[in-house]
Amino acid sequence: MPFLRSPVSRSILVLSITQIIGWGALFMAISVTGEAMAVDLRLNSATIFLGPTLMLVVMAVCSPPIAELYRRYGARLVLAAGSLLAVPGLWILAVSGGPISYFIAWAIFGMAGAACLTTSAHVFLAELAGEGARRAIGAQMLFMALAPSLSWPATGFLEAQFGWRGVSVIYGCLMLFVCLPLHLFALPKTTIVEPAGDKPGSATVKPHGDHRRIVGLITAAIALNGFITWGFQLVVIDLFRSFDVADYLAVGFGSAIGVIQMSARLFDFLGGNRWSGLATGLVAALLMPLCLIVLVIGGGTEWSILLFLLLYGLSSGAMSVSRATLPLVFFTPADYAGVAARLGLPLNLAFAAAPPFFTYVLSTYGNRAALAVAFVSSLGTLASMLALQRQPQKPASVSA
Repeated sequence: MPFLRSPVSRSILVLSITQIIGWGALFMAISVTGEAMAVDLRLNSATIFLGPTLMLVVMAVCSPPIAELYRRYGARLVLAAGSLLAVPGLWILAVSGGPISYFIAWAIFGMAGAACLTTSAHVFLAELAGEGARRAIGAQMLFMALAPSLSWPATGFLEAQFGWRGVSVIYGCLMLFVCLPLHLFALPKTTIVEPAGDKPGSATVKPHGDHRRIVGLITAAIALNGFITWGFQLVVIDLFRSFDVADYLAVGFGSAIGVIQMSARLFDFLGGNRWSGLATGLVAALLMPLCLIVLVIGGGTEWSILLFLLLYGLSSGAMSVSRATLPLVFFTPADYAGVAARLGLPLNLAFAAAPPFFTYVLSTYGNRAALAVAFVSSLGTLASMLALQRQPQKPASVSA
């Protein structure tokens, strides 16, 4: 196949496979198996779903130290190590009998996820593709849009056949016998390029402008937007129900978001290098407050929900691409690993806090309060993106 002739294309395919398995095994499976886990472990649903929150918190804490591992060993070996570390976590989950072993498993998921999930995959593509990293990451993210569509049905089928414990054992085997070998042997070795500030004779540790200010603005923009999207991920169906929408319509509307998000990623990918991560993120930031205003003004009528879905899906899909590629607007591919790892701490903490926060606000204060919080967060994202526009970027001749 022509697509598989280049190392970058083969790596995109390999990472798409391993990322879908990894996210499915370590994070998405609980959406299907959570109810059975709660019954078997004699825990309530709220306690069960603290597992993913713990995972994201541990990922946040582990992300900054991993930057040094990227620099020393390269992202390929970090990906492989994370795949290996996931195995005991999944098998501990399979034999867990109570909250202690259950949360130990999720803590291991957090350590493994910091090494083998999204950030490491993007760092590897930055190492391999260099100035073509923006398009390579966009292509890999397009495939990742299929993760829920593949992992949820697969998990449901496996649970019906083997139970939730069997699902954990099987996913552990997939991490050990599929993801680990693919990371070690199917991904090409890359040359680890030292960041600009580490090269002998380098005049500055900053690629350009005020490094801290740029990283701070990127963090604010992505964290505030992610606070909305990760929070709505679990409550959007209940949000529609709160407007007296019938259950079957609320579920149908919620399911449509993924299709629109994938369309936004596809549109960005087909645009090639025409739009930078900054331009994509600015459009996404403009659409988010608009979709929230539409839902409030429309009062949850069908037309307002449909327009909300369109604008929200486009915004969240475009911002997911911008989140991965925005650092490449300001920093070189060699600096990408350090910046991405540094972003992991505040971003994962924001993502971890969002679902329980929005669940509490929606159930306690109602839909208007939840939408008001989201609207304020969306304005913060927009302000941060506008401020980033005024920051110095990489010279156009080397833009990714």
